[in-house]
Amino acid sequence: MSMSERISGTRSPSTPKSLSTHLDEGGHPIMVDVGGKEPTPRVAEAEGFVCLTDAITRAVREHATAKGDVLKVAELAGIMAAKRTPELIPLCHSIRLDNLRVECVLDEAGRRIIIRATVKAADVTGVEMEALTAVSVAALTIYDMCKGIDRGMSIGGIRLLRKSGGKSGDYVNPDAAVPVFSPHAQGHSHVSPDDRGNEARPVRAGVLTVSDRGAGGEREDTAGPALCELLSSWGAEVVRRDVVPDEPDAIIERVRRWIGEDGENPPHLILTTGGTGLSPRDVTPDALLSIADRTVPGMGEVMRAESLKHTPNAPLSRGLAVTVEKCLIAALPGSRNGAIQCFEALRPSLRHALEILNGWSREGDVSVEENLRLKKSP
Repeated sequence: MSMSERISGTRSPSTPKSLSTHLDEGGHPIMVDVGGKEPTPRVAEAEGFVCLTDAITRAVREHATAKGDVLKVAELAGIMAAKRTPELIPLCHSIRLDNLRVECVLDEAGRRIIIRATVKAADVTGVEMEALTAVSVAALTIYDMCKGIDRGMSIGGIRLLRKSGGKSGDYVNPDAAVPVFSPHAQGHSHVSPDDRGNEARPVRAGVLTVSDRGAGGEREDTAGPALCELLSSWGAEVVRRDVVPDEPDAIIERVRRWIGEDGENPPHLILTTGGTGLSPRDVTPDALLSIADRTVPGMGEVMRAESLKHTPNAPLSRGLAVTVEKCLIAALPGSRNGAIQCFEALRPSLRHALEILNGWSREGDVSVEENLRLKKSP
């Protein structure tokens, strides 16, 4: 019984018992009691965009706005907003955020700024509201910084892309088949900035599902499409996609064909899903090792460390990463959730790995390949 009902001695007939967790039986707002819950890893990713006019697009590209660097200020505003979400959303809990990143990218062809926020925490409640708040305030900041040029902007597409952790488990937005960040949305390859703020090269990717039942049409492949979506939202162009049975020769043939065909358009990154367990038919790691130039042990370790947060069986996974010529290949689990979790674990290091592998990174005016050659010389 609510306090007002205790005082009056009656229950108002106009306030039926609510199904909402944020209202008591008297219809009064309350915070959900999370006192008995155990902290678990939480991740949420949200995105949105601000549509621009031609004049604003040019000004942002040329850093010609009176208030400064629009993208960097908006990113900072989003970070600050996420940390103060409980002060803006009345019934949102205060939690400690372990990691928070806001990225704003100018899409010149689409005349818009694309915003993404990723929030991580280990707590008793999720971080979806922090991610959505970061995107929303970053978008408002862009409007504020550019309204002096033209007020004809619009804000839209703010949505939760995915979240993991908690009692409700993992979630991927079913309406995010073509993410805001997708290179296909505007018919051109998306080029995202690298970690130093420089323009990064576009990444071509392939997704190979390894499954006897999937190849035979007996089971729907859910992990492969999920990885395609994640790659597109990361900014890569998915140029290869296929399903093969759990046969070493089939895996090797497809990988070699993808890397070798269309000399000007091979994938820089290949993600395989399936065949990484202990079953006699789980042969993906063995097939990749047989054609690998080098292994990347740390990536397998990171994937298992992330999987261990979700299942005690993570040590049984033989997921790994190898290089074949200038292509990085990572073998991910066959389950949809496992594939998503492992990709998220690899995501922070993928761009830098591809830069090094392909000689895109530079130290001064010397390419990585040349720098290595100089270090080896006497």
